[in-house]
Amino acid sequence: MIHLVASDLDETLLRSDKHVGLYTQEMIRKIQEKGIHFVCATGRPFFSIQNTLREIGQFQKPGTYTISLNGGCVTENNTGQVLYTKPMNFDLVNQIYTLGKTYDVGIQVYLVDKTYAYRLNEDERHFLKGRMEVSKIDAEDLSFLKNRPIIKILFENTDLSILKQIEKQLPETISQNCDLSYSSNRYFEFNPRGVHKGLGLEYLCDHLKIAIKDTLAIGDNINDLGLLKTAGLSIGVKNAHPDILSTIDDLCPYTHDEDAVGHILQRYILSK
Repeated sequence: MIHLVASDLDETLLRSDKHVGLYTQEMIRKIQEKGIHFVCATGRPFFSIQNTLREIGQFQKPGTYTISLNGGCVTENNTGQVLYTKPMNFDLVNQIYTLGKTYDVGIQVYLVDKTYAYRLNEDERHFLKGRMEVSKIDAEDLSFLKNRPIIKILFENTDLSILKQIEKQLPETISQNCDLSYSSNRYFEFNPRGVHKGLGLEYLCDHLKIAIKDTLAIGDNINDLGLLKTAGLSIGVKNAHPDILSTIDDLCPYTHDEDAVGHILQRYILSK
């Protein structure tokens, strides 16, 4: 029996207009009334998803939780208390930042409570509008953040071939010490080795005394792979990236713009 559902946000739970469909909101309400946890599992920071939490009835609600920053952080929604973090080694993240400056990419550096952006172009500014606020920087290196925990860093370019080429050229000091993933067809993401959304799910299940086999994960992209591989049951939305299809247990016939998550909750939980 499913006791916890963990869902990715962008291109999964959220429609293209960055909102949760009314049908999906209703299905989330119904499973929560049955005592089933619904957990947002996102690559974005917790502070950036407050409107989504409002739409699904979890804003400052006791007993609800968020997995953020690709599993690098788990937060209690009611108080904003950080229950768990997995920060990066500073020298490693500074090396990644310095390397990124030599390529034609934007760079975003994620702390629990703030995100910094280097080379923030107009297209990326438009993409982030309604999703997340960032602070623009033009720093030579990240020495100004040396004493603050950095959870994630990413490169941004809408040409995925550029990002894929960068991955092939990474020095071993980076590739062997990072969990690498892609998301939203524009991001190449770096977390510490072994840190992914599935690790956040494992922590939360242990915290709530829920067996992993009693969890359902929903996602669409490569940065969801850890989550999809970890959960007891994994479902992709119709618009899922081809690279996750061999991992998931089933593919929903609806896209994120067609209330895919709501239909999944109805089929796999509410109709049982």
